[in-house]
Amino acid sequence: MRHPAIIQLRGFDDKLSLALKIVERNCDEFEIEMAKNGVDIYISDVNRARNVISKLKRAFNFETKFSTKYAGLRKGRVRVLFVFSLRLSKV
Repeated sequence: MRHPAIIQLRGFDDKLSLALKIVERNCDEFEIEMAKNGVDIYISDVNRARNVISKLKRAFNFETKFSTKYAGLRKGRVRVLFVFSLRLSKV
């Protein structure tokens, strides 16, 4: 599996460029895809994704939701895709 983690940024309209700079600085392999209500960032390592989220948490005030999706089988083991949804708080 190429991307076992997705970080969904929602409500980061005017602060999106700063958030993407933080992701760029702290992550080696990632892809950015525009979604209709924000940005999806595909990251190759789950632990790296958690590290990026902790760095973003220092800069922004947002709510975090976590979920998993079934991503198929590999060598008889179930693979999951970790999805972190970050929604900027309206303060």
